Amino acid sequence: MNLFPRLSVAVVLIHSLISPNVSAQSQLNYTTSWIGNSFGFGDGKWMQQDIQAISVGADGTVYTNSPWDESGSEIAAYRAGDKLAVAGSTHGWGAAGGDAVAVNHTYLYGAMSIGNESNALVGADYPPSNQTWYGITRRMLANLATGASFSGGIGNSANATKNSFLKVETVTTGTDASIRGLAATDSELYVADTYGNRIVVYDAQSMLPLRSWSVASPARIAIDTDSTLWIISGFGTANLSILHYRADGTALAGPLSLPAGTVPTDLTVTPSGQLLVADNGVAQQILVFNKGASGQMQASTTIGTRNGIFHPTRGVPGDVRFNGITGIGADTAGNLYVAQNGAGPRAPGSALVGQGAVLESYGYGSRVLNWRLYGLTFVDSGAFDPATPASVYTGSKRFTLNYNQPVGHEWSYAAFTLDRFDFPDDPAFHEPRGVRGEPMVRRFDGQRFLYTLDSGAHYLNVYRFDATHGEIAIPSGLLAQNPLPGTWPAGQPTYGEWLWRDSNGDGAVDASEISSNPSTGSTVGNGFWWVDETGNVWLATPLSGVREMPLQGLDSAGNPIYTYASSKMFAMPAPFTRLARLVYIASTDTMYLSGFTSAIPWDSTHWKEAGPLLARYDNWSTSTPTRTYTISLPWNTQSDPQTTTVGVAVAGNYIFVAELYTDRVDVYDARNGSAVGYMTPGASVGGTSGWVDVYLGISAVQRSNGEYVVLVEDDARAKILMYRWTP
Repeated sequence: MNLFPRLSVAVVLIHSLISPNVSAQSQLNYTTSWIGNSFGFGDGKWMQQDIQAISVGADGTVYTNSPWDESGSEIAAYRAGDKLAVAGSTHGWGAAGGDAVAVNHTYLYGAMSIGNESNALVGADYPPSNQTWYGITRRMLANLATGASFSGGIGNSANATKNSFLKVETVTTGTDASIRGLAATDSELYVADTYGNRIVVYDAQSMLPLRSWSVASPARIAIDTDSTLWIISGFGTANLSILHYRADGTALAGPLSLPAGTVPTDLTVTPSGQLLVADNGVAQQILVFNKGASGQMQASTTIGTRNGIFHPTRGVPGDVRFNGITGIGADTAGNLYVAQNGAGPRAPGSALVGQGAVLESYGYGSRVLNWRLYGLTFVDSGAFDPATPASVYTGSKRFTLNYNQPVGHEWSYAAFTLDRFDFPDDPAFHEPRGVRGEPMVRRFDGQRFLYTLDSGAHYLNVYRFDATHGEIAIPSGLLAQNPLPGTWPAGQPTYGEWLWRDSNGDGAVDASEISSNPSTGSTVGNGFWWVDETGNVWLATPLSGVREMPLQGLDSAGNPIYTYASSKMFAMPAPFTRLARLVYIASTDTMYLSGFTSAIPWDSTHWKEAGPLLARYDNWSTSTPTRTYTISLPWNTQSDPQTTTVGVAVAGNYIFVAELYTDRVDVYDARNGSAVGYMTPGASVGGTSGWVDVYLGISAVQRSNGEYVVLVEDDARAKILMYRWTP
């Protein structure tokens, strides 16, 4: 159906390609706040986005490690609900953090890796071509940013961590040889060389090797009060166990007896001699073992609500409702520390960074919460529930907002909506990054639905809700522009686009539930999905125009029905040569499109951008659609940083456009296209944010009091920026 030869142009506002109007905009009067992180960065602090391991000092300082934090806080220190330090030099120039950490009275020992950036880095600080080093960085506990050098130490000669890295394994780049366990006394350092299937003991001062012994895929290590070692074996396999050794490597009694279904992820020994084991199985608890009269550990009790956050009401967070325990520890004062990331330890070879970090402290005997820190969002944006602007969904979470609270305190963590136990076939687990991406929340047919995009908008996931599953979003459907890489799911086509609808309502992808559309081939690839308020699905294809897939109702399981046969195609509208973003308002039949033109054509270096031009079309679905105006958006690829656009949101009378590199949101009057002003991060968030690094990284709503609330993905520091503006 080609409507556009009949286009009439009511008003066309065509500015120059880098419009003086744009640069002359005034800064609006607004408030900057944030969602999802305990710190806003106004004081230079942020809670890291993932925690893979912790070690607890005698004074209750918690030291963390993870392979990646976007702003370099892989190794950090926290105490009493505050952030004390960032170690640094574990991020960029070949360096990355790791999956284990330990401290004694003098040093921090952190697992990390050093690569050569695809052979671009050469010299003694970097491994040979096509190789990566896995080992340990040693830091001064009094100043984590300072390396504690030793004879034979290597790496980082350009900074304060010179000669403080111990190489344990050298492997071909792409092989995961990460150290998965560390424990330390003042005299010895115990290293789980998971890749090498061994425990290696080093002198804690000289870092010279002392002895080693074989253990299959060892992971976490805990030192008992009698100096014996408890070690998790079988990491990355289905044969996990906890073994007991003397410090010299002599094996003691057989594996610790664990309840069926236990997935041990960490272990620690309390000052009183109890052994604690973190279980990332369905139970989501901490197992407590006491030493019996015979000296053997005997199961005692558990810490935490059984099933953790998935105990009814499913998905609701709360005290001791654990979710993906990655680290546990105790201090001498009897406090318990628990790190979680909504997933558990990173699988071998996986780049998974978790579903957001939670670090908690409890009184060990009382189980009363001492403090809690959140770093809940990464490469994630927020979307308002149409039923209320006080409820915000991200890909895997829901927040409630109290707009009467001070800046940074408006939000509360209300729900975790991703269930890896009941719904392991959730398409989000099998798509890039293994996490749910950018959300859209819609209500139609009396029901609430969640739609999410991966960061590049290749896949549109559909979720429904029901009372039985509480806050959990139940996998309902998937629309894919092209086949997913790999073998999942069975039954997907090898070519062309396809969709899945959960016809039997079990949340699993069955081959019989997949429909393909090979006739479109690659013509829909790299398009942008949008779902309007009535549930119709729109796709802005790069070169073939706009496609609508009208909602065909709900099936017997409550899933929205979409078919290729019912699709409608709209030709590429002038003046575009390539489309990048789409927002359709069904109630007014208004279409907003952004993209590229013959004057500023698309190029592959700006593959994620929203383009230099935005246009509004009225009466879109009629036989006489009207292009009302066009807006030349900020666009200068020669500046430093470049000025380009990445996201578009429409609410009430205004259009909000996020720039990619420049921390800026530009505001336009939706009625006539005129520039209104701009917003940039305020002092409460340190006057900065990360890049908006996803296709659907901005959303907006107009509250009943006339205030506009705009949410923008902050790629840098595990939060979502929130702007509040009243015209």
